[in-house]
Amino acid sequence: MKVQDFTFGRQIFCTESFEMVPCLPDNVERRIQFYYADADGLMESHFIDFDQLKEEIKDKTLLWLHVSGSIGDEFWKCLKDFLDLSDEQVKILRFPHKRAFFEDFPNGMMWTIQRPSVTENVDALETVNFYMSDKVLFTRQFSHDNAFSLASHNLISQGEMHKNMTADVLSGELMEDVLLGYVDVLKLGGTKLETIQNKIIRNPGKKELHLINRSQQMIWIFLNVLWPVETVINSIHKSKNRVLTEAGKQEYSYRMDEVGALVRTFETYRSMSYNLMDVYVSGLGLRTNETTEVLTIVATLFLPPTLIAGIYGMNFQIPEVHNPYGYYICLISMFAVSGGLLYLFAKRGLIRF
Repeated sequence: MKVQDFTFGRQIFCTESFEMVPCLPDNVERRIQFYYADADGLMESHFIDFDQLKEEIKDKTLLWLHVSGSIGDEFWKCLKDFLDLSDEQVKILRFPHKRAFFEDFPNGMMWTIQRPSVTENVDALETVNFYMSDKVLFTRQFSHDNAFSLASHNLISQGEMHKNMTADVLSGELMEDVLLGYVDVLKLGGTKLETIQNKIIRNPGKKELHLINRSQQMIWIFLNVLWPVETVINSIHKSKNRVLTEAGKQEYSYRMDEVGALVRTFETYRSMSYNLMDVYVSGLGLRTNETTEVLTIVATLFLPPTLIAGIYGMNFQIPEVHNPYGYYICLISMFAVSGGLLYLFAKRGLIRF
């Protein structure tokens, strides 16, 4: 399995190249969060070492270990022994990957997904690696975005509703948290698309064209990320692995419906972003027509005075030239004809004051 450098664990959208670029430093402080499930529900505890986990797993239905940041070789060696992982499995868990994927193994299931990080802006995609066995769920992220902090707090607060929770059910809950991140992207994206459309209608210009291009690229990036996530969820649901219980299959059937609706909505938003280009072209055409109309009216108003000035400016003997009031008659005629045209245009609604 081809892996990427640690810095690719979190990527941000570059407004200049319209691509996702890595943003993590080479070294991020290590953090380890430990949870377990028993008759009282999901509980949070302190991680000491893997000897502690070996004792905990004897009377618990679930152990969940969530790690983030830069993890040393010693930790991965102990994890390999604790979960009986192969070198390839450790490699899959340790490093970020370019896109979401799923792998089935005799000792468990592994998958990788990209989770959006949404604040006031859609600012990043965070890679999260999963490993699930009978009683253990291991999740690995690379930054300190606290990917599942809200989900874990909600599950802990619900107490006995989640007593004796299994690893596959918990993983389904965490995948729902990932999908909710894409829902937040859609909410923010819908608002931005409406804002861009209003700007285009008021004043289509180069800035608005840049915004359209940016929104199209953003939607396309997230759609390309979400399609593999949909494949991962479908693969987990259809898996025959022994670690997947009936409750877990039911949980992932819900996730299949949710991710399918998300993909369809993203495709709708993608169509909307391309329709914005039609709105932009129409708005640009209307503005060009308005400019042409103004110039045509101005040229029309100045045409009669130009004609009169041209006639009386010819090098011939013209009777009115010798009239002492000829200059004033000519000037008044120019203003009268132009004023009459201006009144006629206003009456017909061609000009609005």
